[in-house]
Amino acid sequence: MDLVLRDALVVDGTGEPSYRADVAVDGGRIAEIHREGSPGPRPTATRTVDADGLALAPGFIDMHAHSDLALLRDPDHSAKAAQGVTLEVLGQDGLSYAPVDDRTLAEVRRSITGWNGDGSDIDFDWRTVGGYLDRLDRNFGGEGIAVNAAYLIPQGTVRMYAVGWDDRPATDAELARMKELVDQGMREGAVGMSSGLTYTPGMYADDAELTELCRVVARHGGYYCPHHRSYGAGALEAYEEMVRLTRSAGCALHLAHATMNFGVNKGKAPDLLALLDGALAAGADISLDTYPYTPGCTTLVAMLPS
Repeated sequence: MDLVLRDALVVDGTGEPSYRADVAVDGGRIAEIHREGSPGPRPTATRTVDADGLALAPGFIDMHAHSDLALLRDPDHSAKAAQGVTLEVLGQDGLSYAPVDDRTLAEVRRSITGWNGDGSDIDFDWRTVGGYLDRLDRNFGGEGIAVNAAYLIPQGTVRMYAVGWDDRPATDAELARMKELVDQGMREGAVGMSSGLTYTPGMYADDAELTELCRVVARHGGYYCPHHRSYGAGALEAYEEMVRLTRSAGCALHLAHATMNFGVNKGKAPDLLALLDGALAAGADISLDTYPYTPGCTTLVAMLPS
């Protein structure tokens, strides 16, 4: 074998109890897992790592990452890889860099400079979702990126592209264009659609518009990942809105940084869990992520006009 990780505490991701084992790797793939006490010889390799006292797990999935440009800057992507993250879900909060035209690209770069920098060091040689994903694959001299990436079509960017920054309902033609952009992005490899419904211009979309876009996502087997309309006094109602519209669209739902941690919501976490449990029992496809700190974090511009 190429590599053996000796005496590791294996946490395999199935939910089963951990166990001690030697894990052998050959040709870049796991070739053998030899549990402690199992019959037969222990695997040997040209390189052995003593993992006694250490946990060994599959790579972690970061379901909410803003590494859209960072992946194009650092060939090792050590900020995440060193934490065991091997898959990042990009295009979050309804604002990212594809699909765009020249105008939209300039506007989105300016609007999320606080997240990713202004990108002056990046060659923005793509305009479509497929073009961005291809760029990830051929970056660093064709070696590609150091981790896996999945992309969500950013609904705010799509609205910026088709409607602009106006606070108004989309026309029929504008809605048709947004649906075309989402359909194209899904066919080119996106896994779903995100929203940032406290950020402009995505926040100007009403439920009917979001439902129509989610129907397109659902046709491709994708999921909707909204940063919903309120984390404060209207949080529970905002969660209810997302559950309702995705169920109407027949679309899977993943709630981004789902939390009830603002003071006005003290004691309401059971209400959120009851809402989600009820929807799951009724057949909805819902998952969520959250973060391990007590306040929120975003750019100051998010305070206005929302």
